[in-house]
Amino acid sequence: MGTGAGTKLLKEIGNAQGSVKISSPYLSPKMVDELVWLHKKGIKVTLITSDKFDSRSYRQEKSIQPLVVQNRHLDEEANRIRERWLLTQKVLMGASIALTLFLVVLTIFSYDSGYIYGLGIALLLFLCCRYARRKTKHIKIYSYTYSSLFPFKVFVAPDSYQINDMFIHGKIYIIDCHTAYLGSLNFTESGTKYNYETRIRVTDTEAVRKIEEEFDALYDHTDLAFFGIEEWGRSIYAEPLNQGTSDLRIFFC
Repeated sequence: MGTGAGTKLLKEIGNAQGSVKISSPYLSPKMVDELVWLHKKGIKVTLITSDKFDSRSYRQEKSIQPLVVQNRHLDEEANRIRERWLLTQKVLMGASIALTLFLVVLTIFSYDSGYIYGLGIALLLFLCCRYARRKTKHIKIYSYTYSSLFPFKVFVAPDSYQINDMFIHGKIYIIDCHTAYLGSLNFTESGTKYNYETRIRVTDTEAVRKIEEEFDALYDHTDLAFFGIEEWGRSIYAEPLNQGTSDLRIFFC
């Protein structure tokens, strides 16, 4: 009870040997980093949270991002088409530049300004190059899917005026299936270290089992709206269509 109520909790989470389950409506990036570290150690982590965010942590996307993995897939056929357009772009640009230089030199040394009219062909080649560049730019060669680093669910918090809708506000921490913490502290730096919070530590086997059953039932709840992993991925990561603008941009094409 009091400030620093999460000190022992954080120590036990850090010393977990098999699994950690956390339900907290608010997160902070540093606390999520702790869960990523546990996952890398081989600890089975499960997280329940909401789409609300800790005011000290800017946006919930910032907290969730390390948990969302972007998988990029290449469309081989579309890539081959794009490569052909890139080659066409290079050929047209090279031809336009070469023809322009040739006509300029020819005009200078022949003293015949009539060759300048040939620049119309060079301009046409340049415009064709521009068209090829636009085609190249808009060919989609990548598609994206998303996966989670470990199981987590982000429930949608109801609007403030919808007072009858349920908000996942409970804080539950279960460590190695034999220790549970219940209380007011969120899984944030402010909640675990600085705020005046309360919590109780439960070690009774039957009580911990029932708490874990409640956690699992909440995680699998089918009547509560939640954000899927694909929705989070698209809100967090950019999804470029292809590899970006060709180097030929330096030639104004």
